Amino acid sequence: MTDEAARADRGLGYAVNAPYYDLIFPAEARDALAGALRTLVPDARAVAEIGPGTGWFTEILAELADEVFAVEPARIMRAALTTCLARVPHLADRVTVLPEDALTVRLPVQVDAVVMFNLVMHFSPSERQALWEHWARALVPGGLLLVEHQYPQRAEPVPAATVPGRALGRRRYDVVTRADVAGDDLVRWVNTYRTWDGDDLVSAETAEFDCHVVSAERLASELADAGFEPRPAEGVHAWRRKEH
Repeated sequence: MTDEAARADRGLGYAVNAPYYDLIFPAEARDALAGALRTLVPDARAVAEIGPGTGWFTEILAELADEVFAVEPARIMRAALTTCLARVPHLADRVTVLPEDALTVRLPVQVDAVVMFNLVMHFSPSERQALWEHWARALVPGGLLLVEHQYPQRAEPVPAATVPGRALGRRRYDVVTRADVAGDDLVRWVNTYRTWDGDDLVSAETAEFDCHVVSAERLASELADAGFEPRPAEGVHAWRRKEH
């Protein structure tokens, strides 16, 4: 994630993606993840959200938990996040935004849950080992780690597809997305964000992200090695820090 924050500062990756982030997030996927949070994290004392981006799920977590720590190292995403939170008084009172990286940030308290949506693919296998160990220590015994289902499950090409987005006023937005194999257990997502005025294409911007492939089996093995046990859940992978 540190690499993506640095690339964004150079005008790459999230610097291109950020203006379109909420506009092209598929509603079905977003609602499924939101539903999982409401089921798994009700009445939490403290929650950490790693890579919250523009804060879509941060708002939900702030309704469920007494305190939320939002760890967002990408400056452009953090700008959107803090703007959103500052405009809603009850969110501003309950959410602390931290600019550190997921591998180095230190929280003032242990948390009941750690949420990692749209994040894990940015970490190499060795970085993931450190990631799981770091956040196992941050969780209370029995605390939950939540990760969305990873796609694809192996390094293979994903054909180009157009994902429709939302409209703002007279303009509408979509994204053409594909994945190419970039190495062993590595794919390169190529996303072209398009702006339309009626049938006229106004602009198109492309961002590329190299992402590590993590199968469900490998994820399970890594988390078990880090001291987690699976918890049945719908819509997400849920893992509980072992009590002992």
